[in-house]
Amino acid sequence: MPHPRRRTVAEQVHIQLIEAAVDTGFGLIDDAKDYRASGEPELSSRALREAGKTVAYIEGRLQQLGENESGPFLFLVAELRNEIADAEREKS
Repeated sequence: MPHPRRRTVAEQVHIQLIEAAVDTGFGLIDDAKDYRASGEPELSSRALREAGKTVAYIEGRLQQLGENESGPFLFLVAELRNEIADAEREKS
């Protein structure tokens, strides 16, 4: 039975950075919703812009990984984009 290739420390760190960025992106979306509910639309908009930048950062990092490594993150990136779009629509 073939054994999966073990990741190098650098690859593990790279993946951990992506995971942290995904968590950050979802946190920023939550912040945007909280700011909007608190009557702070400027801070809400800023949090959504930062969430969008986080998605771009994640996509850049994913391009550095192979298809097998980046595949599991594609759903999360799509979900982040959907959440940002929903928050933008709610804002209007």
